[in-house]
Amino acid sequence: MLKRLARTGAVLALLVVVTGTFAIAAKPGPASAAPTCNAKVSGAASQAMTAVTKACQQIGVPYSWGGGHGATPGLSYGACRADVGAPNDCHVYGLDCSGLTRYAYYLAVGSDVLGRTTAQDQYYSSRAVRRWGKSDGTAPLLPGDLVFFGTSQNIHHVAMYLGQGYIVEAPHSGALVSVASLSSHGDYYGAIRLYNPGGGTPPPPPPPTPNPNTQLVDTFANAPTYETPSSTTQTGTLYAGTNYVYCKVWGRQIGSGSSYNHWWLKTDPDEGAPNQFVSAYYLSRWGNDEAKDNSGVVIRDCAQTPPPPPTATKYWVDTFANAAVYASATSTTQTGTLNGGTNYVYCKVWGRQIGSGSSYNHWWLKTDPDVGPADQYVSAYYLSRWGNDEAKDNSGVVIPDCASSPPPPPAKYWVDTWDTVSVYASATSTSVTGTLYAGTNYVFCKVWGRQIGSGSSYNHWWLKTDPDVGPANQYVSAYYLSRWGNDEAKDNNGVVIPDC
Repeated sequence: MLKRLARTGAVLALLVVVTGTFAIAAKPGPASAAPTCNAKVSGAASQAMTAVTKACQQIGVPYSWGGGHGATPGLSYGACRADVGAPNDCHVYGLDCSGLTRYAYYLAVGSDVLGRTTAQDQYYSSRAVRRWGKSDGTAPLLPGDLVFFGTSQNIHHVAMYLGQGYIVEAPHSGALVSVASLSSHGDYYGAIRLYNPGGGTPPPPPPPTPNPNTQLVDTFANAPTYETPSSTTQTGTLYAGTNYVYCKVWGRQIGSGSSYNHWWLKTDPDEGAPNQFVSAYYLSRWGNDEAKDNSGVVIRDCAQTPPPPPTATKYWVDTFANAAVYASATSTTQTGTLNGGTNYVYCKVWGRQIGSGSSYNHWWLKTDPDVGPADQYVSAYYLSRWGNDEAKDNSGVVIPDCASSPPPPPAKYWVDTWDTVSVYASATSTSVTGTLYAGTNYVFCKVWGRQIGSGSSYNHWWLKTDPDVGPANQYVSAYYLSRWGNDEAKDNNGVVIPDC
């Protein structure tokens, strides 16, 4: 019967080829199920087999860049790092690749044998009892071995081997802990084993004696190095990964967006002369103006390092455009640029007016620009959220005055003027110094002076103001007020403008 069916199938297939008029649709087979997470072969040490079980218990846990690297192994919130494809991971409670392997072995043996380390650190771990490179292949591997991906200078990923070519991993931001094929990664680098099979695991070798003059740090990208913290001439490159540094020096700011650092770390770069400086901005784990090693220890100061300036409170503000900065609130010589976005400022100073149309501001904010020297001034006109002559941070807090900041001028009185008119340096001058546009304007006070008028309308009062064209603190005739009579000088609410 089976032979007859086979012959019948062959005839039908021949008919399809010859005539093209008859076909049988094959019924699709069942979709292959995702591989289960378990040890696929035996022979590994009991600690390694338990680590596999513990890693498999994390299936479905979200990946979080930096997750799993708290003082105690386990799930944690990661870090928001757009530069590594993890812009939102500080809001994700989970594990990254080395956090998963660390946590699994911690649960398996009751001790943090891998520590708060990166994938690169784990490959070179002193706890390894066996180590293989890519040329050794994967045949020697057993469940619980740690497999690594990348290059000698950038091992960027670690997973746990299950056997038969499968791994369990925390793959990347936006994904979940899952089982995958080792071959799905095209840059396998090598593997390590933490425990020998058969119960004969020797004690781990003692860690190498550290150089007492260095501290280990992780850097997230290849970084330029310089001869001094103030130099702008690159002398070499420090590769991303785990590097050693000697000490720190305060210098020029390096940063991007709201991330920045003034500390510079003395090191021996991968390319270029030794004893160069790299910005602590490139440290993977710490915040603005922090310089700590992988254990959280503050990196020591270099000999004769001048102390950083006193810590000043920073106020975060949004600026709507790239803005010129100046050495003072009255200077007109640009010294640098503050890029549009979220920036910090220290304090405010009253100075020359900056504006466009009906929008203006006399306040200047002390800041460290993106281009140019630190401690420069940017106009509060560029603040995104506030009105004329306001200087507040993003929370609505008034930015404090800088030390020795002159007080702002007296209160302003808002008036409507019915024409665009000339202004003068005094109430008796006849030399035009600028122009005040028609519309709603502010004035400070009034002075009696020469009469301005037409026909039966006239006014002797002159109002001190900052014109639209020309220097500040000039005088305009109250004759041009829209609402009031001869020799009257009131604001739009009917309040008599005070004498200067």
